[in-house]
Amino acid sequence: MHGIPTIVGSELYRGRHIFWSCVVCVMAFLLGTVIYFQMRNYYDYPTVTSVDVRYVGENDFPAVTFCDLNYFDGKFVRKYLDNYTTFHLTRLTEITGFYHRFFEELFDKVEQPVKNQSSDLLIQKLINRTLRLISRSPMTCSWGDHYWTPCLAATPRVTEMGVCFTVDVRKLAREKSLNETSDDDSLPAIGNALRGLTLYVDVSDVEIPNRIFKYQGFKAVLHEPDEEPLPLSSGFLVTGGTTVEVEISKTVKIGLPTPYKAFGSGSCVDTKSSSFENPLKRFGKYSKEICEAECFINFVVEVCGGCKHFLHAGNESICAMDHLADCYRDAEKKYYGGHLNGTKGRGVCKCPMPCTQSTYQASVTTSPFKETQFFADLKREHNMTGKYIIAYIHLFYSDPVVSEMRQVAVFSTEGLLGNIGGQIGLFMGFSLVSVAEMLELIFLLVTRGRNLDERVKKHKKSEAAVKAALQA
Repeated sequence: MHGIPTIVGSELYRGRHIFWSCVVCVMAFLLGTVIYFQMRNYYDYPTVTSVDVRYVGENDFPAVTFCDLNYFDGKFVRKYLDNYTTFHLTRLTEITGFYHRFFEELFDKVEQPVKNQSSDLLIQKLINRTLRLISRSPMTCSWGDHYWTPCLAATPRVTEMGVCFTVDVRKLAREKSLNETSDDDSLPAIGNALRGLTLYVDVSDVEIPNRIFKYQGFKAVLHEPDEEPLPLSSGFLVTGGTTVEVEISKTVKIGLPTPYKAFGSGSCVDTKSSSFENPLKRFGKYSKEICEAECFINFVVEVCGGCKHFLHAGNESICAMDHLADCYRDAEKKYYGGHLNGTKGRGVCKCPMPCTQSTYQASVTTSPFKETQFFADLKREHNMTGKYIIAYIHLFYSDPVVSEMRQVAVFSTEGLLGNIGGQIGLFMGFSLVSVAEMLELIFLLVTRGRNLDERVKKHKKSEAAVKAALQA
């Protein structure tokens, strides 16, 4: 190590030993200070964000879920439900703000229909029949240059907004690849604004009994194909009789798990890790929003006495409609209102963000259209009495790229060792080789020094013996 030989060497001028002792001490202090700050910065786990851009693939196109804003088709409700069940269904399916503002007070003054059947069985029958009818209903959708009638990618499902259907583009892409004869790249089917995904969706015009509002449209939600859509808290609205152009963009965020802070906002859970166990019991894939939805469902089950909402996931039995209409709205008020008027609010719901998130942004433009007089005359001439309310929806990537925001650690263990080694070399002038030499010196001092001490003792004993002999 530089400086030490000068301290113990010959004193070429007065104060040389003191000067170099001070230099070595100051350098050692500065080295310790620099290492301290580097270690402190390392354990703050700082990160930087790297933004990458890549072309979209067929797996980057979102699944699209469509839900009727009225929850159920009016003609199905009239066909399968009695007045008693319909009355309480209305209390559950009105928009929350409308219900709590004037619907609840108005319905307290309305005479309830007489109960003559089991309402929970009727509503389950309605859901099952609606699922079957949607799966059989004709629907036109296209992917790239290929058309299907009915749409092979449309799958009915039960969500928090009634019976919906989801269009999974991956199914269309697989069907397209089976029918494809050329070796063209699949990118134009995704990135070309003239292609993408096109759908025609029918909008029901039949009113549901006991409703105070009739919605002329539906909710559309963009989500990952294996994720549960949440139409009550996300998506955009589409009105019947409109042409809708939806420009899609996708952003992927990849954060670092604990002990790092995910994009500076807190810890995240690595759902891609092999050691990750999904804490959710009602849903197959974890996300923060789905976790919060499960917390609310669990709270509803608790408030309702062990039964569940007929649209909620779970193995509990379905609540009777009259009981559900009361306990669900009560649970909703307590859960989202907190300790309102001294009531007991929700418990603790811990839902950390997943480290990997894919989000879709939609820029929506619409233009209404209506039947012409020519079409009306044709229908009258051919005795066509049906009223056609449809929405034409075109979804596409205007810019066929995906932005990936990846969080990268500023320090690594290898980098930290390299920095510390460089600082030690800068301030003290020694390296790992010097450390090895010091270890060897210590080893020699321990082993050889002990032998030397024994020889010195023997030499002293022999000297003492010689002196004793001479004195004698």
